[in-house]
Amino acid sequence: MTQLALYGLLSEPVLEDNPFRQEPPKQEPSKQFRKPEPPKEEEDIREEREPEEEIQEEEDAREEIVEREEPVEIQEEEQDEEEQEAKVFRKGRPRSQKSRAAILKATNALLLHTSVQELSIEAIARRAKVGKTTIYRWWPNKTAVVMEALSTQPAMNAPMPTARNNHEALVLQLEKLIRLLHSKNGQTIAQLFSEAQGNEASQEIFENSFLSPLMDAIGFSIEEGCKSGEFRPINTKMALDLLCGPIFFRLMAHPQEFNEEFEQTFPRGVVRLIATEKKTDKKVEK
Repeated sequence: MTQLALYGLLSEPVLEDNPFRQEPPKQEPSKQFRKPEPPKEEEDIREEREPEEEIQEEEDAREEIVEREEPVEIQEEEQDEEEQEAKVFRKGRPRSQKSRAAILKATNALLLHTSVQELSIEAIARRAKVGKTTIYRWWPNKTAVVMEALSTQPAMNAPMPTARNNHEALVLQLEKLIRLLHSKNGQTIAQLFSEAQGNEASQEIFENSFLSPLMDAIGFSIEEGCKSGEFRPINTKMALDLLCGPIFFRLMAHPQEFNEEFEQTFPRGVVRLIATEKKTDKKVEK
C-alpha cells in the first residue's frame, strides 16, 4: 500500500507492518507553500533607510503640505468672487468698463424703438455682444439696467438755472420734471412705473433711482421756503403729493393733455397754492 508524503512528494511503496521501515527524510517545504513573512514595522524600515532618503521624504512632505494649502486659498477666493469683482470694477478694469458702457449704450439704442415691456435681457446682451451673466453681474434685473441707461443721457442730467429764491427754485424743478416726462424718456419712465407695480424689487429700484432723488430735491425747496416765510407752514410729504401728484396723474390718465401748455401753466399755479400772500406777488399778478 502506498501513501503520499505529507510534504507534497510521492514516496515509494512500503509495507505498513514492516518493522524495519524507516521514516522518509524530512524535506523543506516548497517556497510556494511558505507563509509570507510579516511586514516590517515602520521603525525597522526607517532604520534601514539611508539619511539621504529620509531628507528627500521630508522635502516631499513639505511640498505636499503647500499643495494642500493652495486649493484652500483658491476656494476661499471663489467664495468671495462677487466681492472681488466689485472691488476690481471700482478700481476700473478697462475690459469691464468697456462691457458696461456697451450694455448701457445698447439699452438706450433699443429703447428708441422698443418698449420696456418688449425689451429683454437677451436682446440687450445680443446688441452689446456680451453674455447674460455679464449683465446680471452688475444689475439684478431689467428695470435696474434701464434706469441706469436713462441716467447716462444728457437730458437726464441737464443743470437747472440758478434760482433767486425757493419759490422760483420750486417752479423750475416742476417745469423740468414735466419736460422730462413729456420727452421720449418720459414714455420709458411711464412704462417703468407701470411695470414696477407688479414687482416689488423693480418698484424699489424705480423709487431709489428716480423718484427719491427727485422728491428729495423738491422737498428741500419746500422746507427751506417754509423756513424763509415764502411758503405757508405745511407738511412736506403732503406738499409733495399736492405738487407732483397731478403731474403723474396727467401723464398716466390723460397723456394727450400732457403738453407744453401744461408745462407753462401748472408749475406756477400749483406753487401759488402753498405760497404766502405778499404785496410783491399781487403787483406781479396785476
